Amino acid sequence: MTSSLESSFEKACQDGTIPGAVLMTSDRTGAFNYAHAFGVRSLATKQPMELDTTMFTASCTKLLTTIAALQCVERGLITLDDDTAAQLPELASQKILTSFDEAGEPVLVDRKNPITLRRLLTHSAGLIYEQMSPLLQRYRRSVFANAFDTPLVTSMATPLLYEPGTGWRYSTSIDWAGKLVERLTEKTLEEYMSTNIWGKLEITDITFFPKSKAGMAERMAGMSVRDSKTGELKHEMESIESMAGAKDCFGGHGSYASMPSFMKVLQSLLRDDEMLLKRETTKMMFEPQLTEESREAMRVLWEDEASARFFVGAFPPQVRKDWGLGGLLVRDATEGWRRSNTLVWSGLPNLFWFIDREAGLCGLYGGQVKPPGDVPTGKMITLFEKAMYERLEAGKARI
Repeated sequence: MTSSLESSFEKACQDGTIPGAVLMTSDRTGAFNYAHAFGVRSLATKQPMELDTTMFTASCTKLLTTIAALQCVERGLITLDDDTAAQLPELASQKILTSFDEAGEPVLVDRKNPITLRRLLTHSAGLIYEQMSPLLQRYRRSVFANAFDTPLVTSMATPLLYEPGTGWRYSTSIDWAGKLVERLTEKTLEEYMSTNIWGKLEITDITFFPKSKAGMAERMAGMSVRDSKTGELKHEMESIESMAGAKDCFGGHGSYASMPSFMKVLQSLLRDDEMLLKRETTKMMFEPQLTEESREAMRVLWEDEASARFFVGAFPPQVRKDWGLGGLLVRDATEGWRRSNTLVWSGLPNLFWFIDREAGLCGLYGGQVKPPGDVPTGKMITLFEKAMYERLEAGKARI
C-alpha cells in the first residue's frame, strides 16, 4: 500500500493519462500530512511539477467566496435569507425564461420568490451556466469572445431558468455572491480576501490577478486538453493567458493559487480554528441547505449522465447528496472512504478538494486538464482519496 499510490501516479504521468498533479492531505491534528508533486507542470516545457506551481483553480474559488459572504453575515451586513435586490439590481431585474414562441421570441415571466444570499450560495437562485442550457444559449444568440475580459454584471446578467428556491442548477450564482460581497464591503474581492482570508492564514499566492503577483505567472502550470476521440493530451496555453487577463474578480471561478496555499484554507475549516469563521458558522457549512424541491431537482440532475459529466469525482448513486455552504454535501458514509456530511467540490480543470469533519481529514488534488469531468483524472482522484483514508486509518492502528 505504501508505494502503490505513488507508483500509480508515476505511471499515469509517464503513459500520458495525466501530465502531472499535486496531492495534499492533512488530518485535524496535523500529525498526518501528505504532500507530493508528480509529472510535469506543462506538456510544452516539460518542467517538473512542483508543490508551489500556480494553478487556475476555477470553481474552487467558490469556497473562498462563500467564506467571504459568511463573514459578511457574521458582521451583520446581511443575513442568509435577505433579498439581495438592493445590492444586485442587475440580477434582480432578470425575469424567468420559459420558452420561445412560434415567432422565435423569448417568453419571459416575472419571478415571485426573492433571490437570497442562501440561494446564491447553493445554486438554487434560478441561474445556470450558459453552456449547460441550450435555452439560454438560444436567448443570448451570441457569446462574449472573452467573458473574462467583460465585467461580471454584463457577462452574467442573464434570465433565470426557474423560480428561486424551487430548483437546482450549477450556475453563476456564486459569482454574483462575490459581487454582493464587494458592494457590501466597498472593496474588490481581491482586496477583501487579501485582508480577511489570505492574510489571516499568511497566504501570499492566491489571487484573481496572477500577473500582478511576483513569481506566480512564472510558476503557472500549462493547461492540457484531452482529445475526445484519441484520449491524447495536448498542451493549450491560450486559455490560461486569456483568463489571467481578467479585469474583474469572478468569485465563482476566477482565482489562481498554489496548492499549499489553498490547502491552508481547507485545514483551517477542518480544525475549526476560528481564523476565518466562528465555529457555529463553520458548522453550518456542513449542514444541508436546500429546500425539498431544490434537493429533488439536484437528485434528478445528478442521475442524468449528460448533466453529471461536467463534474469530476466519484459519487456512488446510492449516496444522498445536498448542497452545504461551500460545496456538495455527501450525506451518507461509504465504508473505508468518506464519512457522512463530507463537503467536497472541484474546479473546471479537474481540481478536487474535500473536508471530512467526522474522519478529521481534508485533501486536495491539483491538476490542469480539460474538459471538466475528465474520466481518467476522476479515477486518479478517487485512487488518491481512498489511499489517504487508508493511510490515516493505518496510522491510527499503529498508535
